[in-house]
Amino acid sequence: MESETRNADQITSKRRDIWLKCTEFGGIYNNLLNKAAMDQFEKTTPTRKAFPYMKPWLKLKDTPKWKEQTEGTSQSSGSKRLRNPDGTSQQSDDRTHIDINDDPKDLENDQPLRRPVGRNKAKKAVSTSSNSSVMDMFDDKFDRYVQLQEMKAEVMTRMEQNMIEAQTSFQEAQETLQTKTDMEILKMKADDLEGEDLELFQAMKESVRARRRRRG
Repeated sequence: MESETRNADQITSKRRDIWLKCTEFGGIYNNLLNKAAMDQFEKTTPTRKAFPYMKPWLKLKDTPKWKEQTEGTSQSSGSKRLRNPDGTSQQSDDRTHIDINDDPKDLENDQPLRRPVGRNKAKKAVSTSSNSSVMDMFDDKFDRYVQLQEMKAEVMTRMEQNMIEAQTSFQEAQETLQTKTDMEILKMKADDLEGEDLELFQAMKESVRARRRRRG
């Protein structure tokens, strides 16, 4: 059998009822303890109904907060003897009594009920947590993007450097080959050449000499 679900008003009402009855019972209990050491025993008539919250009372009576309240009550309670002008004594009862008709809110000032979290506040907390998670995820992705861009720039720089080095090496090799070819042309002799062949050979040698002069 499923337990009945209680709303906040029902729980508050039950709590007030337990608080009132335990407080009233505590006053009677302390009075009886104090009167055990008095010369004259003054009988206190409690309610005729059975006390319904014995288990909560047994837990409450030894707690520091409850003892502080009941000890303060016991110090100001009990019978006090007052001396009349005629020499006779009378007893005055300064015990603190609890009226069950009093507003229970006065008894709960030191133990206010915790207000439940409002719907808007709960939604705001969830929204804030969600926004924080989204921002963390965005920051993580942005950091990864920056790292990739840095790696890409580093690779491009390295490729450009390699390309420049390759071009330089190619040019040097080409110049070396050209120089070798030029030197071979200049060393050639035209003893067997005549006519147009001789003119072409001499023009080629002159072109080689002009190119070498431009190089310095």
